This record gives sequence, C-alpha cells and structure tokens, in this order.
Amino acid sequence: MSTGFRFTQHSKFKINLGMRYPNEQDSILVRIGRPMQQAMTALGLGVVIMLVAALVNFSDGVEVSPNFYWLTAASCVLLYAMFNAMISVSAENIDKYWQRGIPTFFGLMLLLSLLATLLSGIPLIEAGSYAWIYIILTFGYLAFLSMARFIKRILSLAMREEERVREEERKRGQGLN
Repeated sequence: MSTGFRFTQHSKFKINLGMRYPNEQDSILVRIGRPMQQAMTALGLGVVIMLVAALVNFSDGVEVSPNFYWLTAASCVLLYAMFNAMISVSAENIDKYWQRGIPTFFGLMLLLSLLATLLSGIPLIEAGSYAWIYIILTFGYLAFLSMARFIKRILSLAMREEERVREEERKRGQGLN
C-alpha cells in the first residue's frame, strides 16, 4: 500500500528537487521522512532533556525552573513543525503527507504537554505565557505548511519550464542534423 510520501530509492524525491545522491538509502530524508519518525525524534529529545533536568533538580544540584519543562516542550514542538514542513516539500503527495503530519503535530504537542505538566507540577494554563506560545506554534506550523505548498508549486512550475526548454533545445538540435 502506497502512502504517497515514503522516501526510498524509488521515490520521486530526486526528480522533484533535481538532485541525485550517491547512496539515497542513507539520505537523512529517507531516515526521517515520515511524520511519525520526526515526531518520535522530537518526543525523544524532549523526554531526554526533561528527564535530565528532573534528575538534576531532584539530586539537589541545580534548581530547575518549572517553566524549563514548558520551554523544552515548546522547543521540541517547534523543531517538529519546521522539519515537517520542510520535508513535506519533497513528498510526492503533499496532501497525504499532511494527513499524517498535522494530527501527529497535535499528538506530539499533547504528549510533551502532559510530560511538562507531570514534571513541573504546573498545568499549561498556569505556566505563564506558554499557552499563548502553543497557540502561536500552531498558527506558525500552519504558516510553515502554507509556505511549503507554495514552494512546492514554484518548484513544480520551474521543473516544467526546464523540461519545456530542454525539449525545445532537443528539437532544435534534431532539426540541425
């Protein structure tokens, strides 16, 4: 079953961007091309940073501000939003990619918020401006996706124009012989 956005050696990624890699199976886009993998990477990063901060806080070392957990959660969500939007440009079917990417964004936001609430002891509504930061992250993610679609359209037009020019040059070359 084709999902329309897998990045493999047989994908149209190399055609869409006009690039070829020596070993495309080892490409970073192949490894983190799916929204769930991106979310798991961001979640893993957030969990590690928050757990290290909690261990430092509980070991009577350095006092960690409760807002640090919310800052970490928001940072990991932003990281996912940026990479997800950038990588969606190279997806063969951007709509199918977004069908997985957008719900994954909200799931990641929920999981990191639950962890931040658990470790900080402060719910989102009481975490100062972080509720507003989450709203801004959501609209920012949607803006990133809009830019990604616009960039994909521009690339598509440029590729069609390049193909047209090549075809004209090929025809002119055949006419001279």
